[in-house]
Amino acid sequence: MQAESTPLASIVRGLKIHRMSAVKRFSRLALAPLSSRPFQVHWFYQRAAQRSLNAWVNEIQPDLIYCQLVRMATYVQHMHHIPKVIDYMDALSAGIARQSRLAPRLMRWLYRIEYRRLRGFEATVFDYFDGKTIISGADRKLIQHAEHHLIEVVPNGIDTEFFSRRSLPEHHREDRVVLFSGNMSYPPNVDAAKQLVQEVLPRIKTPGVRVLIAGTDPTPDVRALAGEHVEVTGWMEDIRSAYARAALFVAPLRIGTGQQNKILEAMAMELPCITTQHVASGFPKMDSAAPLHVANSPEGLARHVDRLLSDENASQTVRSLSRQWVEKHCDWSASTEKLTDTFVHSMSNVTDSSVWPNQTPAS
Repeated sequence: MQAESTPLASIVRGLKIHRMSAVKRFSRLALAPLSSRPFQVHWFYQRAAQRSLNAWVNEIQPDLIYCQLVRMATYVQHMHHIPKVIDYMDALSAGIARQSRLAPRLMRWLYRIEYRRLRGFEATVFDYFDGKTIISGADRKLIQHAEHHLIEVVPNGIDTEFFSRRSLPEHHREDRVVLFSGNMSYPPNVDAAKQLVQEVLPRIKTPGVRVLIAGTDPTPDVRALAGEHVEVTGWMEDIRSAYARAALFVAPLRIGTGQQNKILEAMAMELPCITTQHVASGFPKMDSAAPLHVANSPEGLARHVDRLLSDENASQTVRSLSRQWVEKHCDWSASTEKLTDTFVHSMSNVTDSSVWPNQTPAS
């Protein structure tokens, strides 16, 4: 794939895509036990990519570098002559810790090692960047740095004009369809899909309920869930068609971190959302709470499903409130303004790199 052929090419002034060598990836991963850095940092780092980035930075002389996820920090952490902002996105170490509790017993030791490495690395890279952002306040508290309060919380937003029932007038809601969506190769989503089908669905008393699992790259475990009352779609050209079909959105997520865009999309599409406290705690603190139905057990989630499916007036009220809440609190303009302010502030607090060459700038 040529960089010029990607959708991003039309909205940026320059775009480079680096194809990473699988052989080199595995060779670096084989050496990871000898290092203290997280395994995923080794997995995503290659010298050829570093050389390409260095050359491009020297060529274009950017005013600021915006680095997404700590696994990319190694590429830019020593570029002290340019202001840098890192987007933690979420607390990856906390997500790994939660996944370890559900991992096969023989793999848990590996997750625990990665958790300890990530936790330390998240704190270390903090001091290499002039600005820091993260999606939620709950995740900010999980970054193990004494000054984690300086990380700017920039919540996710969505395009409410695109995610709107009015944008798909030809699609009609099916009264007994319960939806869960996402990348179905991502472990937290795989776990949630299995929970929904194996634990929640059997406890739903409303007759005729069907589960729709929509999203790319379903694992064999997810595909195996398909049956008389369960549809697994795989990749969909337009995920809005899945939202438009459903009566409810149910996300029994137990692991993972950050703010769940799938919930925001469902709310914008006027779907009542039923989820766990784990997900609800990742939502930004606003002047009004998100109209989520929250339970932390399969029985509780099933009760919410039965209650909303049996009371059309209550469901309609939640649909309207959900749409209104997203329109008010999740508009991209507010998040973009906060991000822009972080960029400007970071550029105004640059340390002269000639004072401490090849060292971490003072915080």
